[in-house]
This record gives sequence, C-alpha cells and structure tokens, in this order.
Amino acid sequence: MTTLGEILTIPRFSTIHTLNKKADLSKVVDTIEISETPDVALFLPKNSFLLTTAMVFENDPAGLCSMIQSLHDLPAAGIGIKLGRFIDEIDPKVLEFADKLQFPILQIPSTVTLGTISHQLLSYIWDQQTEKLNYALDIQKKFANMMIKDATLASLIRHLGSILKRPVLLVDSFLEIVAESRHLKQQPHILEAHFNKMIPKLKEAQKLGKEYSFILESDAEQQLLVSVFPVQTGSYFPYLLVIFKADQIPYPFSQFAIEQANIVLSYTLYKNQKLLESNLILREDFFQQLLELSNNEKMLNWLEYGKDYGLKSSTSYQIVLATIQLTLENQVPPKNQSYLAYQWLEKQLEEVLPNALLFPIKNSNYYGILLQDSTAKMTKQLEAIHHKLKHLLPLHLSFFIGNTVSELSALHFSYNEALEILQQQENKLHECTILNHYQLKGINKLVEYVPKNEIEHFCAVYLKTLAFPKEETLIELRKTLKVYLECQCEITETSKRLFIHRNTVKYRIAKCEDLFQMPINDPDFSLKVRLALVLSEPKND
Repeated sequence: MTTLGEILTIPRFSTIHTLNKKADLSKVVDTIEISETPDVALFLPKNSFLLTTAMVFENDPAGLCSMIQSLHDLPAAGIGIKLGRFIDEIDPKVLEFADKLQFPILQIPSTVTLGTISHQLLSYIWDQQTEKLNYALDIQKKFANMMIKDATLASLIRHLGSILKRPVLLVDSFLEIVAESRHLKQQPHILEAHFNKMIPKLKEAQKLGKEYSFILESDAEQQLLVSVFPVQTGSYFPYLLVIFKADQIPYPFSQFAIEQANIVLSYTLYKNQKLLESNLILREDFFQQLLELSNNEKMLNWLEYGKDYGLKSSTSYQIVLATIQLTLENQVPPKNQSYLAYQWLEKQLEEVLPNALLFPIKNSNYYGILLQDSTAKMTKQLEAIHHKLKHLLPLHLSFFIGNTVSELSALHFSYNEALEILQQQENKLHECTILNHYQLKGINKLVEYVPKNEIEHFCAVYLKTLAFPKEETLIELRKTLKVYLECQCEITETSKRLFIHRNTVKYRIAKCEDLFQMPINDPDFSLKVRLALVLSEPKND
C-alpha cells in the first residue's frame, strides 16, 4: 500500500507540493488517472489520484468544489492540479472547502507534462507493488522450507516476529499462549500488563472468524494497536495469530506476507492434529483392553505394557468420565474440537493431578480419567478445571465419578459405574452438576428383579412371625433383634441404643432364639437374618 505521504518523500517528486494545510496524506494510492471531465468521479476506480489542469473550472471555483466533493465521496486519494496554464492559483474558497474534507490538493509543476508525471507516479507505485510481492514470495519460500523441515509452531512464530520486527503471539482455541516471538520473551511486561485485558477481545475475534483489530491503553497512556488473524484448522474456536503494534510495521510489508504465514501455521496445526489423532487411537485401544482385563488374565504384564502411557502400580484406581458440551444454542462443535479439548484437559490434569491419565473413549464424545492415587482434594481440583474452562469459552465440563477399586483387573467396575450415571443424565448434560458421584446400590436394588413372592417366602422362612409383624410385642421383638445385630451382638451397646435394661435385651434375644431354633450369633444364620430384615422392611411409598 502506497500513500500520498510516502510519494511526497521521494526526491524525484520533490517539485509536487501540497496546497491545503489539512490534507490527509495517509490516503492510499492504487492508480493514477488523467482527465479534464467535470464528472470524472463517475468513471474512476477507488483510491485513484487524479491529474488535471482544471481548465473547465478556470472561472468556476464552485464547480471545482463540487468535483472535489464527488472525488471525496468515491473515495479518491487526492487531486493534482497543474497550475500556470489555465489556472494560475487555486481560489482560497476551494482550499478552505478541501480542508473541511481533509481532501488533498497537490500542485503539479508547470515544467512537466501530466503524461510524464503520470508515468513517473505509476512506475513508482508498480515498482513498490512488485517489490512487495517479491518480498512476500520470499517470505512464502522461507516459511515453506521451514514447514518441509518440520519446524515447530514456536520457531514459526519467532521467524514471523523477526520478519515483521514486531511482537507476535500464537494463542490456542482455549486462549492460552502456544508460542511467542523473541520480542515478548525479551519484553515480558507487554504480556504481563495486557494479556488478561485482551481476553474479551480475543473471544470476540474467535466469534467473528476474520481479521480483527482493537486498541489497548498502555500504562504510559499510549495506545497500542493489536491485530488478530484467525488461523483456521476447521475448529469451532480457531487459533489466533496476534500482532502487536501492527500500525508501526515498517516497509516492506504486505498483507500477503501475513496470509502466507497464516497458511503455513494452519498446515502445521493440521499436521499436529493428525499426529495427535494417531496417538489417541493407540490410547483408545490400550484403555479398551485395560477395561477388559479379568482376574484370570495372565497374557501380559499390564503394568509393564502400560508404562509408556503412565500406568503405575497402586492400591487405589478410580475412573472419572468427563464430557465437554458447547453451551451455545443449536451449535455442535466439530469433531476436531474434541482433540483440542483433549489437549487442554490433559494439560490441566497434569498441573493438579500429576498421576491422573487421560484417555479418549472409543465411539463416544467423552474422555476417561484414570486416577491412580487416593486423593481427598480430587473434587475441588476437578471443580477448579470446570470453572477455568467456563471462564474462557462457552463450554460446560461435567465429571461422572465411579468408586475406587484396589486392582487393575477390577477397573471395569469403576468405569461401568461412571458410565451408568453419565447415561442416566445424557439428555440433560447442560443441567447436571459439575461432579456426579455413583451411589452404590442397596440390597433392594440388587434383588429388584427377584419375584416378590420369593422374597416374602425367604423372609418368612428365616424370620418366622417377625417377618411382617402386626402385634406390638412382635414389632418390639423385631426392633430389638435388628439393633442387636447392628451392635455386633453386644448386649450393653444394644441396651444403650434402645434405652432398656440389659436383662430385657437378654430376655428378648432368648425369645428370638427360641422362635428360630438357632443361635443368633451363628455366622451363616446371622447373615441370612440380616438380609431378611432388610428385605422385609416396610416400603415408604
């Protein structure tokens, strides 16, 4: 982009002067046109610089003002008038009118023809564009070579920063810094002072999905222009290329150069994503096999086999299933968003639960977290991860927690518990709580498919008349028996719980033994009586 201001600094154009004081010389010049037609604005392309003698306005300053207005509305870059042939000087009213519009009026010397000055200006503009294009192509070549050599994102960003001579930053979908140029490493105060302020603007850039610029106020009361370029990888939330002080990027610079860097970054991110996908398929397979282990499995030493995945020997294993849902209405994140979410979640777990392992689950949109230590702070740490993600993006993170097991071969129990509670709430994931714990089923739940008459028969066989008592004395006798068993057959403890005398407890237990024709403290019989007491408890409908 070549401006009038740049042109006027070139020595060969030193004879061209600005006539009005408030002319905006930052206007971009794309082409040069020559015309003496009053309504020429109807036929000019935008950003044209018009050369003319203004002969038709020799005695018509009002007409010249009207033409200047039409050029300003186009918009045109400015007008160059050759004085001395038809018009000796510009009427002050015309200059005043142009100043109100900040529209540039330049004086073309009478010693050169309009054709000559047009050729010189066009040559300069085309040379500039050619030089910028060559510069951009050179950048493209350098980036392509880096890509072929499998350069990292960090090296690509450092290289772009050195080319632009400005601080450059790459931010991932979760608004976390992936790579930064040397300028930011050497001047960390820029990020320390501004990055948190930038987050709302970066979110806006993600939503727009196109180039976006904004102003930051620095501590020194200076304005800092920040330009953001989405790096598309097919993700609902793209990576962001952030360039500081973009308005101060020196020549030579071309938008094409940044676009080329963006393309290479997109390709590198896509390649990294595919490598991650391959790795996750292996992790999926390993986790699936781990869940299929049984006590009789002797084919492999699984701890040795799982060493590369971080598996270790422990007396406490636990499965937590995690789901990440987009909270925007009628929106579903693409599949590759889940890979980005996996990377983010894995990083968070490494920070707060070092021995936790993250695995994708086959044919699902959730992840399995394998905890290998008993940790009391686990729930608080998972809640903290949820709130951190919610603060960054409109994503809801939920956890479904199975119970602990002591051996790897029993891991599938913990997994099935977590899966069961997830499936129960699958249709209302946005409404469910952050942490969802599996509750162990009671005896009644375990026997819910046993016919009712068989359960009643079992209770009657072992409890006799105490199975479903109606008389007050039998109800009291049943209550005493129940508390006596709960107190591990301790008479003193039973008497305290029931607020009755020890001898009363002895008398009632003796009556129970007479009824059952069996000692209450017999282990096998005691178990059956306990079970019958639970199954014959009145249901509270």
